[in-house]
Amino acid sequence: MLVSGCPCFAQSTSLRGVKVAITVDDLPTHGDPFPGIDRDAISRQILAALADNHAKGVYGFTNQAWDASEVAIFKEWLSAGYPLGNHTYSHANLNRVGASTFTADIARQDRVLASLASFSPLIARRRIFRYPFLDEGDTLARRNDVRGYLFGKGYRVAEVTIDYLDWSWTDAYTRCRINNDQKSIQWLRTHVNEAADRYLSRSVEMARKLFHRDVDQILLVHIGAFDALTLDGILREWRSKGVQLISLEEALTDPIYRINPNLAYDGGLTFLEQIGEARKIDTRPFAETTYTLESLSRVCRQPTEPR
Repeated sequence: MLVSGCPCFAQSTSLRGVKVAITVDDLPTHGDPFPGIDRDAISRQILAALADNHAKGVYGFTNQAWDASEVAIFKEWLSAGYPLGNHTYSHANLNRVGASTFTADIARQDRVLASLASFSPLIARRRIFRYPFLDEGDTLARRNDVRGYLFGKGYRVAEVTIDYLDWSWTDAYTRCRINNDQKSIQWLRTHVNEAADRYLSRSVEMARKLFHRDVDQILLVHIGAFDALTLDGILREWRSKGVQLISLEEALTDPIYRINPNLAYDGGLTFLEQIGEARKIDTRPFAETTYTLESLSRVCRQPTEPR
C-alpha cells in the first residue's frame, strides 16, 4: 500500500535512555462506532497495555460522559491509579468557537471531574489541560486569553511532542471493519509499530536540533479501538530499544515546558513544531513522508467516497 521512505533517521536514531510520558485523549470514547464495538473492552485493553508495560502516572484526558457506562470508564481509570485531566466538555476547537466559549467548556468539564472527588483522591490532580486538535489559538489574543484563564485556575498544559496519528489509524481500522477487509486490517497491524517508531525518532531528533539534548517526550494516543489492539506491542518494542516510560508529571518538570512559543497558528502543531516555527527553524527535514494523513486516509476507502 505504501512505499517506505525517509526520514532516514527513523532507522538510525538511538532511543536508549529516551524518556516518554504516555497520555490518552478522549476518555471515555473515541472514534466512530462499528458493528460489535465494545467501548468498555477498549478501555480495559488499553489499561492492561499500560499495566503490562509498567506505565505510571498516565493521564487520561476527558470529555463529557453521556451515561453511567461512560462514567464507569472514568472510574476504571481512577481505580487503576491513573489521574484524569481536562480536554474540554465537548471537544471544542478553540479556533472555531472563540476564547469565552472555550473556557466555559473547560469549566463545565472541570465540574464533571470534580463530581468524582468522593470516588478517588486522584481527582485533586485534575487541573492539567490538553487542547483538542492541538490548536492553542490562531491569534495571539485568543491564545493569551485561554492561557490566562488556565493559569489563573491553576492548570498546567499537557503539551504533545509525539503524535503518530493514532486516531487516523483507528479511522482506517473502522472503515476496514465495516468493509470486512481483513487483508487491510492485517496491513495496519503490521505497519503501525514502524510508524510509531518513525514519529518517535523524528521527535527525538527534532528535540536534539532545538535543544541540543534529549528532552522528556510526551506521547499522544487516544482511547480508540485500534490503540486497544496495538498499544501494548508499540510500548513493548520501545522498551526493548531502551525507552524509559515516565509519568506526565515528571515529564512536565523538564524546563522546555516552561517555554511559551507565543505562536498563533491553525491546524494543530506539536510543541516541538511550535518552537521550531517560533524560532524560524526549518523543521521540514523531520517531516514524515510515509505514514501521513493523506496516505492513511486511502486505506479501506471506496473510490467513490469523498476524500
